[in-house]
Amino acid sequence: MSSSVSVSIFTNTAIAASKGFGWFVTGSPTLFAEMVHSFADVANQILLKVGEVRGRRGPDAAHPFGRGQEKFFWALVSAVSVFFVGCGVNLYHGFHALAQPATVGPFTLLVLGLLIFSLVLEASTFVVALREIGGWRGVVENRNNTTVLAVLLEDTVALIGILLTLMVGGVSYFYQPNAIFDAVVAIAVGVMLGAMALFLAALNRRLLIDTADVDLDRAAAQLLAGAQIPADATSILIDDDRGIVFVHARAPVDSHAFGEALKTHVLSHTGKTVEQVYWQFPEAARPPT
Repeated sequence: MSSSVSVSIFTNTAIAASKGFGWFVTGSPTLFAEMVHSFADVANQILLKVGEVRGRRGPDAAHPFGRGQEKFFWALVSAVSVFFVGCGVNLYHGFHALAQPATVGPFTLLVLGLLIFSLVLEASTFVVALREIGGWRGVVENRNNTTVLAVLLEDTVALIGILLTLMVGGVSYFYQPNAIFDAVVAIAVGVMLGAMALFLAALNRRLLIDTADVDLDRAAAQLLAGAQIPADATSILIDDDRGIVFVHARAPVDSHAFGEALKTHVLSHTGKTVEQVYWQFPEAARPPT
């Protein structure tokens, strides 16, 4: 289970409440956008947690390899909700504020303090997610772990959003509230949320349609080449760290012994589990039964 998802649910609830208070005091479109953003993050991370819990269910008659892909489905639902709720509401509110500028109350020191508090909480969650996925290198190597990747990207956009809101607050506190600048920043937050949602939706869509695992395929090919076995291997991803391997052999081979060796090799080189190895032999190359 992902610790970053659990931490994010609690921290984003506190962050959303603090931004909501700030919006209530100032009426700022940017603070409204940030409040919606944080509440959307809470809802999305609950969806990610649902996917994690359901994905841990073991195999049964209807799902012989378990339900690991549930995580990808709920991560896709989360991405769609970010697009329509986080992005859509923010863009609408931002453009409405731009078309019909309203009086915006000045940011107080209390509101600025709450934003800094939100920044600290968001940064701590970002660090937890970054460590969990394996650092900056892990962002690329563990990109199939869409649950933690979603938390990391949401935190990144949230940090940028809070920094932009602090800019709006600084202008408001030291000079005077600027409704146009406020609305433009709200639109910028909406655009960032939309871009993030589209990226996550595309990633989870790919993982839901029986995609191969590149690292697993590379490890299998390495073992086949080292053993000088004339065969090709490909995989299907069934979870972020589990897959099934299909081997098309062009010569007889002890399929059971090599299948077990393949599982061990892949686990030691990639940290991923091969649930099953399926063999396909040409008629003339079928091993004796």
